[in-house]
Amino acid sequence: MDAYDYQIGLSSGSMVKLENITVSGSKVPVDYPKSTFMPYADSLTLVSGLVRGMGYPTTNWMWSVIPRAQRDALRQYCTGQSANVYIKTKTMDTSDVYAVYSAVMVWPTQEEERDATRRTNLKLLFKTMVLVP
Repeated sequence: MDAYDYQIGLSSGSMVKLENITVSGSKVPVDYPKSTFMPYADSLTLVSGLVRGMGYPTTNWMWSVIPRAQRDALRQYCTGQSANVYIKTKTMDTSDVYAVYSAVMVWPTQEEERDATRRTNLKLLFKTMVLVP
């Protein structure tokens, strides 16, 4: 069993592991990200003091350094500011379970940090996530 199973695709049937992404017929393996998973987009404190989770799950995939070719491979899934995609990502379960979601992928709004042949601190947001059975 692989240690990592992050996947992305434009449909649930076209998802590929990040290590198997291709661009123009050439394989461009993308390094696995650090990720965060939030089961709710927001929380609300109730009068009782209890906290209720509200909204869809969200997750972030982050790379402290990513080569330009890998960044460009990910960009093909989100050519504008956002796009509808399918992802397989880690959840918060203690056993690091992966789950498949349809999601809105949001490319960073701030200017990307770059140096010669790589990007630094790239953070992709996936929101409005719906679990795919």
